Order: sequence, then structure tokens, then C-alpha cells
Amino acid sequence: IKKNFEISFVGRLEKENDPYFFVKIALEYLKKNKKVKFNIFGNGSLYKDLKLKYSSKNIIFHGWEEQKVIYKNSNLIIITSPLNNFPYVALEAKSFGIPVISCSKGDIKKIISNGKDGYVKYTTSEVVIVNLINKIKKNYINFSNNSLKMSKNFEINKSCKVFWRSINA
Repeated sequence: IKKNFEISFVGRLEKENDPYFFVKIALEYLKKNKKVKFNIFGNGSLYKDLKLKYSSKNIIFHGWEEQKVIYKNSNLIIITSPLNNFPYVALEAKSFGIPVISCSKGDIKKIISNGKDGYVKYTTSEVVIVNLINKIKKNYINFSNNSLKMSKNFEINKSCKVFWRSINA
């Protein structure tokens, strides 16, 4: 882990992804710990308003970046949308060994295994998410290793074999 732990939002800055909740989480976390950087990667209709109100040395708006830049600058991804069935960003993060916390309802629970490679917790409480961040930080190496290991379940060749077996059954 780099000196400063980096927590990221990745996606469109639109109401349905609730980037304001990500900022609330950041502000809550920063009350007690300033050695964390919150990155916001993405563009959208809320970008200017969010950046104007919340940009600081600990909350950084990057706009859209390439995948390698995003995950090089992230130790943890938080998905704040209330409904997100199969977020690709969770799969990408895991393939880089980055744990994910999701606040979404939906099939995300098939991607993230609570307490192993992240958490799925349907909540609008920033305090609850801050506690989950701290749990991951305390045992980061295990969460990271599990993320990488469990990402193998979603490799394209393996997924295609399962798909074709189900069709031919």
C-alpha cells in the first residue's frame, strides 16, 4: 500500500450513480484521517457542480482516465449507485487486486464476496461505509489477494465454457 491510501469512485457522474454519496463518505472519513486521498474518475452532468463544491487536496477530480491510470491510483473502489446489477468496474478492480465496496442492490452480490474481496452493503449511511473501509484497511493484503484470486472466476474463457455447457445441457 502506498503511503496515502487511495479510495476511488469510477463512473459517470450522474444522479443514478450517486457521486454525492461518495463525497459524503469522503468527508466523513476525512474527519478522523487525513492520510487518505479520494479520487473521482469520470465525467457527466454533475462534474462541474461536484468539483466546484468539493475539490480539495484530499478529494481530487480527475475526469475520465485510462484503466491503467485509474487502478494505479486506487487501493479501494466504492460503488455508490443504489442499483447496479453487474458493474464492470467491480470486475476490472478485482483483476487489479483492488477490493470493492458496493452500496448497490442487484447481482453485484455475485461479483463481491462479503468479507473476502470487499463488501456489498445496501446503505445510505456514510458511517457504515467508513467502518467497512477501516475493516478492509486493517486486512488489506488478504482483501487484495482474494480480489485477484476471485477475479479468475470471471475470465472470459472460463465464462464461455460455462455458458456453452448450459446451452448444450
